[in-house]
Amino acid sequence: MTTERTTQRPQRSLRKRIFSVISAISALIVLLIAAVVAEPLTSIPNPRTRDGTWVTDMPGMLRVDTIARLNSTIGEFERTNGGEMAIVVIRSLDGLSIEETAVKLFELWGIGKKSRDNGLLLLWSTGDRRVRVEVGYGLEAVPPDGKVGRILDAYVMPKFRSRQFDEGLLAGVDALLSAARHEQVELPSPRDRAYESRSTGIIAVVIGLLAAIPISVGSIVALITWRRRRHRCPVCQTLMTRLSEADDDALLEQGQRAEERIGSVDYDVWKCGACGHHFTLRHAKWFSSYAQCPQCRNRTKSSTREVVLPASTSSTGSARVVETCAFCTFRREYTKVLPLIQSIAPSSSDSSSSGSSPSGSASFGGGESGGGGASRGY
Repeated sequence: MTTERTTQRPQRSLRKRIFSVISAISALIVLLIAAVVAEPLTSIPNPRTRDGTWVTDMPGMLRVDTIARLNSTIGEFERTNGGEMAIVVIRSLDGLSIEETAVKLFELWGIGKKSRDNGLLLLWSTGDRRVRVEVGYGLEAVPPDGKVGRILDAYVMPKFRSRQFDEGLLAGVDALLSAARHEQVELPSPRDRAYESRSTGIIAVVIGLLAAIPISVGSIVALITWRRRRHRCPVCQTLMTRLSEADDDALLEQGQRAEERIGSVDYDVWKCGACGHHFTLRHAKWFSSYAQCPQCRNRTKSSTREVVLPASTSSTGSARVVETCAFCTFRREYTKVLPLIQSIAPSSSDSSSSGSSPSGSASFGGGESGGGGASRGY
């Protein structure tokens, strides 16, 4: 009896230590996910506060003349119709759904006039290949959700799928603002629906649930197993086989192999043993410092920043930014203006009495999102 009790005590102690280690790992993962999810919103520059424009292009995807035309078009819309529109291009949603990100950004900046809520937000995540149009309360009756989706299907998505990003954004913004002005917009039949993968949204929901509860190693393994579930061949309906990392390189493009080499993207190649049909699934890594290269369009661009002149509460600063691509010959150096360091925001009562929104959103009119709009993938 004494020997049995002596044996059980070390086993209980070992189980407690293992449980403590797993709990610590779970807490660390929760903190990491929370930090990654929070980072994009706080780091996205408000274009109205930054330089009085309407476009924020963090990855540098758009041409200079495209940004100038967008600013001119939206500026004219604001002067003649009183509405406001923000165009935001980011590298990654980092696990959030594009719908959630758009709503939070809309409310953070207060796009649209406070008394009319007539704001529009077009959010494009290049790494996730997702576009979202968020509509303010005051414009929901003008471009309803179905019409916004049809505008994206007709004017934006076809251009994006052929990598004509500048043309797609310009055409989409023109159509959205025409609809907001009650002008006739030519649209295809509603029966023509764009195909849209559901995996990104489902994964975002799973991540949100995991972040809200203690995460275990088993939960993470289950998520990875779910993502790599078996697929049936779309040609002959036979169960397909996922190739190994060594074997799938022969079926990947050079840029895709470069993305896997630096760890920014993981590719799964599924092949049918019966008919030989194969397809590739792309999984962008959540924790990656690489962005999409504007030259080769692979997620292989990295950047370094060196502060030349620190910003203060009274003057802007500057930093030297160097961007290079791990795959192609792209290289760009430029000087980035560092915004003024914001002083402590006034209290909510002070903000409401002055008629502006807190936290730097006074540059927009203080409008609210109606929660309506449409999202598309390409």
